[in-house]
Amino acid sequence: MREMNRLVRWGIGVTPWLVIAGLLYVGLFVKPKPIGSTVIPTAIEARDRFYGMASVNSALWAVGADGKIVRSNDEGVSWSVQSVPTSSHLQDIAVWDEKRAVVVGNDGIALFTQDGGQSWHQSDTPVNDVVNKLIDVKAFEQGEAWAVGAFGTLIVSHDYGESWVYAREPEDFILNEIVKRADGGLVAVGEFGSILISENNGADWQSVAAPVESSLMAIDFQNESVGIAAGLEGVLLKTVDGGFTWARVGNALAFPKAETNPGIGFASSWKDVTTEHIFSIVWHSELNRWFGVGTKGLWLEADPTGVAWQAGRLAPKDLAWHSSISKVKDGVVLAGKNLGHWSEDHQWLVFQGQ
Repeated sequence: MREMNRLVRWGIGVTPWLVIAGLLYVGLFVKPKPIGSTVIPTAIEARDRFYGMASVNSALWAVGADGKIVRSNDEGVSWSVQSVPTSSHLQDIAVWDEKRAVVVGNDGIALFTQDGGQSWHQSDTPVNDVVNKLIDVKAFEQGEAWAVGAFGTLIVSHDYGESWVYAREPEDFILNEIVKRADGGLVAVGEFGSILISENNGADWQSVAAPVESSLMAIDFQNESVGIAAGLEGVLLKTVDGGFTWARVGNALAFPKAETNPGIGFASSWKDVTTEHIFSIVWHSELNRWFGVGTKGLWLEADPTGVAWQAGRLAPKDLAWHSSISKVKDGVVLAGKNLGHWSEDHQWLVFQGQ
């Protein structure tokens, strides 16, 4: 009996050390085996929101919320996320070629790359004491770029987006987009029907009247004279004199010539193409068509006259908004709540971002 008690006491004393030794062995020599496969998030996720897009050859770029930039080198089949030095929302991107691009966004931020986005660098941009948000950027020859945004911000770069300066004193309204006509004239549109024109590459700016007071969100030109501006509540405007005078257009609106103002006419009645907000408009010279997009899956198209417009939904169950259009050879690519390709034969393909 005494011997039995001694063995029990010995066992109780040794047991903790055996447990510790076992744990050490497992920790040092037993490697866990993975169960199932590792989940790698896709480059494009359901929660993403993209505000700007650009294309060059087979390369596509899209920028959006929380400093996200994605790029595809195969026309949208596959995508990769690029590393950026900011978490601010990025509003737009413009490209010179497959290597050089510039991005603008909230907090007055601008980024540039010279290596196709393998590295992005923050630009030197002017800021004011009120609000800093850059909404739109365009790239032109010899490293020239123009950007517009909140508080009437209008800035220019001549070194591929590395540094920027004010081209006009800030003012209390929002500029949403700037374009350059075929003859070099600059035209910007924005809040409250604002339209600004410069005929000397930004040295001086002239404000012109619009036939609406609602915000103009987008503008593009077919040539040095003919342009279309679009905005909230389905507003569509046309100019045939480089942007100095405008008329509202729609399905039932003719655009006659007036002897008092050649090339411009104001119809006594018109019919809206849509009452949805229009966020982007482009002239596609290769397809000889106007394209537009906006809220609730809206698409718009018109022939070169820009008078008779068609409108519809990209897909019956796709009511996503889109705020940017970039031209590709067989249609346009769209950025917004999702990314996708809208073909010239009206086929909508959402990019999956694998």
